[in-house]
Amino acid sequence: MKQVNDKFNFSIILKSENIEDSSEYWQEQCWQFYDSICKDLPDGWMEPSKLKGSEGDKASLTTIFSTLAAFGIAGKVFADIFLDSMKTWLEYRPTAEIELKFPDGNTVTISKLPLAKVSKFFDENPQLSICEALNRFKDLNE
Repeated sequence: MKQVNDKFNFSIILKSENIEDSSEYWQEQCWQFYDSICKDLPDGWMEPSKLKGSEGDKASLTTIFSTLAAFGIAGKVFADIFLDSMKTWLEYRPTAEIELKFPDGNTVTISKLPLAKVSKFFDENPQLSICEALNRFKDLNE
């Protein structure tokens, strides 16, 4: 069962310079990414962002699938499920970017990293948190 007070591990921000973020088409594309990960998660969970409507609207909430929060995700799950879904998703969307934002404010752009090598790095460094592993990997590959 989900614990409401759990702090998120990271946020996933899906972007494309050629598409309006709020467009129905882009949100459908982002939902496909969200769905591909959620159906395979053995533990932890993800939630799309909720955006409140304007003051005149009756407290309506819009679900935004281009910004996702991940909770309770271990490094092994990230390496096995998230990276595979990210790789597949990016293959079909060459102008897209996936950015991870961590609670400490650090960000890593996943689409600029060699994802096959990232998986291997996670396997070799299971003691590192997702944030630490990605930042070290990024530093080693710059």
